[in-house]
Amino acid sequence: MKSILYIIIPFVLILNSCSESFLTEEPEISVTNNNFWKTDKDFQAATMGLHSLFRSVQGDVIVQYRDRGLIFDNLALWQNPCNNELSRRWGISSAAFSWRFEYQVITFANEIISNLKQVDLTTERYNYYMGQALGLRAYMYFYILRVWGDAPLILNPEETGEMQRTSWQEIATRCIMDLQEAAKLLPHANALKDVNNENVTSKQIISRGTAHAILAHLYAWKASLNDEPELNQLALSECDSVLSYKYYQLAENIRDVCEIVMLGNSNEGIFELDYKDTDFDFVTSGSRLAGFCQTYPIVPLSTPQTSRRNLRINNTTVYALYPDVNDDRRKEYFYELDYYNSLSTKITQGAAYIQKIRHYTTYNDGIQVGRIKSYLDNEIIIRLADIILLRAELKEKTGDKTGAESDLNIIRQRANTSVYDENEGSLKEAIQNERDRELFLEGINTRYFDMVRTGMFREKLRGNFKTLTDQDVKDGALFLPIDAGAFDNNTRMIQTTYWKRNGYPHK
Repeated sequence: MKSILYIIIPFVLILNSCSESFLTEEPEISVTNNNFWKTDKDFQAATMGLHSLFRSVQGDVIVQYRDRGLIFDNLALWQNPCNNELSRRWGISSAAFSWRFEYQVITFANEIISNLKQVDLTTERYNYYMGQALGLRAYMYFYILRVWGDAPLILNPEETGEMQRTSWQEIATRCIMDLQEAAKLLPHANALKDVNNENVTSKQIISRGTAHAILAHLYAWKASLNDEPELNQLALSECDSVLSYKYYQLAENIRDVCEIVMLGNSNEGIFELDYKDTDFDFVTSGSRLAGFCQTYPIVPLSTPQTSRRNLRINNTTVYALYPDVNDDRRKEYFYELDYYNSLSTKITQGAAYIQKIRHYTTYNDGIQVGRIKSYLDNEIIIRLADIILLRAELKEKTGDKTGAESDLNIIRQRANTSVYDENEGSLKEAIQNERDRELFLEGINTRYFDMVRTGMFREKLRGNFKTLTDQDVKDGALFLPIDAGAFDNNTRMIQTTYWKRNGYPHK
């Protein structure tokens, strides 16, 4: 199987039509369940349906409030969330903060987990399907706890009625258990097989390495935000587990990062949203973050003069981000940076031309013929460079300065830039700066989560983030408020303290 089979079983359509009240209403999928869950192929179809739904939910960047750590200068619709001024764009009763879609993925995963226990499958196939469901459920909850903090913890499809929020720490503990189990059940990425015993090459499919990589980030998050520094050693161990799998290899150079790694399913990739060029399976360029910040020279029929971008990064910002003139990411992530910096701002608006996401398909007929239809690159959630830099961060925290510098320099040397020198500043900040450089334009909330995890949000983020007090942070200022719809028919739901104080609904 060269890519994900996008098969959605009937109850996915029901899930997609659910409202926020799915947390309090009886599921409507029992009739379908009575006629499903009988064969290996049923679970294969369900698992691929789960992955399709997961990709749809995680790949939706229309909800701009979720990308709050962007490094761009002109932010357009992202301005208010990047300043933590949420109510200036989204009203108090807005549904913009809804976790409804994330819980659809969890509900789907719970159905698979529950029904797997009722059917006689081979050990290999049971392990595969259970590993996928546990892995995606754990990642989805990890995402929820980083975005909203405390949230309802639903582990069985039979759970109905009013739901209260469970502490994010308890949710994290459950995620750890699920990921540990998934790591035991699943093989390495190069040994995954589908129902037809064909190799699975898609990096959206959870493997043992994926589970360990998510665990590394989860332990690091909990160590920092819950003041459990002992967990940093567990996070380090998880990084080491990923790096011990020789299947994962860094691309040889930065050009290959753009041409091969970003395209997807490479040996550097660990966890991705997998997109392919078919009529059913594409995401329009305007629904990808790249579509908001890339035009010329990537987008066909565009010119430097007509390249107006919603998200724009100035040349001066790029030079500050990549101070080494030899850094290959300057020339690969950005098109002829020095040349366009020399032109009149009437042409460039003083901005750099991004070219990191560079594979696309165009319309072949109609009034849009020749224009970009979709980017073909996968959305990278975790890749090996990320894990190496995370390990550098963890080594620095645990006192292994030499090891931290070594990991940092692995990424720098691939980019053809200078090794770390203590004269440039603290090692902690150097590692985060390298994450900013290397992972530019990647992931889902990647930079924001970095800033929260490392405690650098006041120094690195904008607007109201700079003035948050310790009490504000304790009260949940770094999380999103709970959407008004979550309070419908649910008297047990409570608002995050900080956002309740700022006028958001709480009953």
